[in-house]
Amino acid sequence: MKMKKEESMFWADQLADAIAKRKHYNHLKKKWKNPTTLVIKSSTSISGVPHIGNASDVIRHYAVVQSLKEKGHKAKLLWVGEDMDPLRKVPTGIPASFKKYLGMPVADIPCPEGCCSSYSEHFCNKFANSLKDNFGIKLEMKRTSESYRKGEFYPSIKKIMNNLDTVREIINKSRKDPLPESWIPWKPVCDKCGKLITTVVTGVNGDKVNYECRDYEFRVYGKEAYTRLKGCGHKGISDLKKGNGKMGWRVEWAMLWKTWNVVLEGAGKEHFMPTGSFWSAGEIAERVLDWIEPHPSKNPIQGYEYIMFDGEKMSASRGNVVATWEWPSLALPETLKLFMLKKPNRERDMPLKNIYRGYDELDLLEQIYFGKKTLQNQRELNQAKRLYEMALIKKPKFAKRIPYQYCTLLTQAVPNLDPKRIKVILDKTAYKLTKSEFNVAMDRINLTAGWAKKYLLKEDRIVLNKTPPKISISVSQKKALLDLAKYLKTNCTEEQLFSQIYIIIKTHELNNREFFQLIYQILINKERGPRLAPFILAIGPDKVRKILEKT
Repeated sequence: MKMKKEESMFWADQLADAIAKRKHYNHLKKKWKNPTTLVIKSSTSISGVPHIGNASDVIRHYAVVQSLKEKGHKAKLLWVGEDMDPLRKVPTGIPASFKKYLGMPVADIPCPEGCCSSYSEHFCNKFANSLKDNFGIKLEMKRTSESYRKGEFYPSIKKIMNNLDTVREIINKSRKDPLPESWIPWKPVCDKCGKLITTVVTGVNGDKVNYECRDYEFRVYGKEAYTRLKGCGHKGISDLKKGNGKMGWRVEWAMLWKTWNVVLEGAGKEHFMPTGSFWSAGEIAERVLDWIEPHPSKNPIQGYEYIMFDGEKMSASRGNVVATWEWPSLALPETLKLFMLKKPNRERDMPLKNIYRGYDELDLLEQIYFGKKTLQNQRELNQAKRLYEMALIKKPKFAKRIPYQYCTLLTQAVPNLDPKRIKVILDKTAYKLTKSEFNVAMDRINLTAGWAKKYLLKEDRIVLNKTPPKISISVSQKKALLDLAKYLKTNCTEEQLFSQIYIIIKTHELNNREFFQLIYQILINKERGPRLAPFILAIGPDKVRKILEKT
């Protein structure tokens, strides 16, 4: 069966084509014409600490922006810090004293490091700047608090408030129990205590919303116990024009699309369930605000699957967070981009404790891209090359790479990471490099050292024995070990050492697997380890020789 052209295209390219060709609204029988600049939006709640899990949304949306630009369209990525969300739990790493700010919008909470005007400005800047500086993502940043309080949202807020019957009707489609007729989507910030989560609307008169600040209970994600926040009892009036509050999520989502002319925004799969918030927001956008539901088709970026990290969802409340500005000290940004861009419609787990898989895949894609390795299936070849292009930050340039697992070995064998010592080791291995390739390799080795301090598993750590362990050794094995020790006095290369080991095994009529196990037991108290020849060269032939001679 002949493959359709779109089936052979990378998912971001499929989506870019669908956006560019869009001609109709989704909920109305109405024609649509794209604006001159196609705005792709990604947003992050700042109620916690933004992390690499949040970055998946940004990285994926930026891939569509790149594709649109390559196809000759004007496009930009708009990243929105949702900072009118209330603080529900003090994240790990934030002072415990911040508990007093629970229930307040994070835009109104002090900076935890005292360097910015607020908690949200601090983390919005760190997140956005790290994506721009380290991941090559060009974005425009907005904060919802500023737009609310500058009146940017007021035209849409007014239109929504004037069409509450329609808004309720739309939202009720996704609810078991319908909203009461007194319901309004506006949530004021209390003028007295500054909390958002404790206010209850008691009446509406035009742009004036009456409210009371009452006690409120809520459950933090993943916790059974409820947190009770005291309301201050204040009775006040919230002026919609002043924007000191926020709209409910589904309504707010539609309002943001309309205000900023958004033509695409994907989200986690839960938002695209039959009663998901995306469909309500999309219908509100079209029927109330006269703006398209910003998705053209059922492409992978909408409703993408969860990303797990070592089997868990990354969460500030769980304390297993790696921030985007921390990632470049642990691994290449390209490894994270690659992981996020590959198969967004499948749930996947990124093993931080086995991050070498990301490096291995990146290196393989580089070899495929430059024709050093081939794929027989043309679709797979096209996908691999495009994935590699999208994962890169700089223009692709082929270089010989040191496998990540060998870098891990070098960080342990050469604790001070002395370049001269590492150069000597590499020159004797199959990884002999040019000067420029060696500089690239040292960058990778230094990054590996940073990762290893935090994530290298205990069972993967290498501790060289000072004296051989007491184990049973046959006469033939003893002679073979002494022959190997004698050979290690020579200035051998990896290839020469590899060949000599097998000559020794054959000479003494030993079993290959058992002899290798024996050497690993003698050196590191394990039955297996890194490839033996480069392992010995990395540790130092003289060190290994002395241990073998004592056996």
